[in-house]
Amino acid sequence: MEALYQAWNELLGWMREYADAKGARFIVEADFPNQIYRLHRPLRLPTPVMSASLAYPNQERFLLAAVSPPQVRDPGIEIRVVKAHIYLHLHLGNEGLEYEGRAFTKRRFFQLAETAQKALAPVG
Repeated sequence: MEALYQAWNELLGWMREYADAKGARFIVEADFPNQIYRLHRPLRLPTPVMSASLAYPNQERFLLAAVSPPQVRDPGIEIRVVKAHIYLHLHLGNEGLEYEGRAFTKRRFFQLAETAQKALAPVG
């Protein structure tokens, strides 16, 4: 499970890097709670961020990402492109994150984010 959260932390880094490079905003949407629900023990994760988004300067989101909490049976990372019905459920593979059996790389993430940012740009 720790490897998934390391991959999540890496994806958050890609999101921050994309935002800096493309004039978008990186927004933390939610943090993990301080304790695992009903287990009463502290979480030990590489980041407190549970979900984040990329947004236009007016704060309208165009891409959302979230990681599963530690207690779920099928853990993964979800990426959603707002208003586009695009949903990716990433799993941890042998080489890192995978989507439908193919590596999900920084390059693929940047392509997805750029397509979403351009396609969903506010009009006016």
